[in-house]
Amino acid sequence: MTSSPQQLSSSTSSLWTELSSLKPTQCAVGMKHVMRKVGEMQELKQTAGKDKVVDFLRNHPAPVVVRNDNIYLIDNHHLCRALSELQGDFFSDLDFNSNGSQNIKSSTSGGEASPSPSSTPKCFVKVVDDLSALKSDQEFWSKMENEKWVHPYDKHGKGPVDFCKIPKHVGSLDDDLFRSVAALVKIQGGFKKSMIPYAEFQWANFFRDQIGDHHSSSKFEEAVEQSMKLAKDKKASHLPGYTGN
Repeated sequence: MTSSPQQLSSSTSSLWTELSSLKPTQCAVGMKHVMRKVGEMQELKQTAGKDKVVDFLRNHPAPVVVRNDNIYLIDNHHLCRALSELQGDFFSDLDFNSNGSQNIKSSTSGGEASPSPSSTPKCFVKVVDDLSALKSDQEFWSKMENEKWVHPYDKHGKGPVDFCKIPKHVGSLDDDLFRSVAALVKIQGGFKKSMIPYAEFQWANFFRDQIGDHHSSSKFEEAVEQSMKLAKDKKASHLPGYTGN
């Protein structure tokens, strides 16, 4: 007997999927921030071992919305892109089936479970909602917009773009330099973490507008230094997580 998406959303078992199955709901990530996460994952495996990596990923599942056989990633794009960058040997000894975990695709379709360990990049997921009842794409994307589960803006913060222009795979997400700037400014205390959806994209766009979208990755540190000062400016007081300190 297979499980329905509705049953999976309330299941206490950990669910995982291959990264290639995930459909992004945003157009870009900050690749410098992604590569920082790549380094963190590599260090975790080297210092704590493979089981700690699996435990970490199980405790940080990617929230997803399912619609029939489609799995839409609605957060954790940076971590998932980092896992996509790792690939290969990093995953070859990670057992995602441990402790009763199951492949979400196998659970819903009744197919055979994909082997784990294997070298295929994977992540754990948490089903937030099942929108299979929405038959038209228009209904589906309208619901996604209303719930703030989609961010259809390009790597320059321009949009909204047509939903069909959102990359189909995590590995195809564009690089928004200022999204990396915003991430590092937050890490360094420039602003607080906020539960408001896409808060760091709001900060990225603010820094971009103030500094200019002409910076190359070679001037990343310069952009961060300027943005740390801008984060304290009263011009930023409307942004989520603003402290003014």
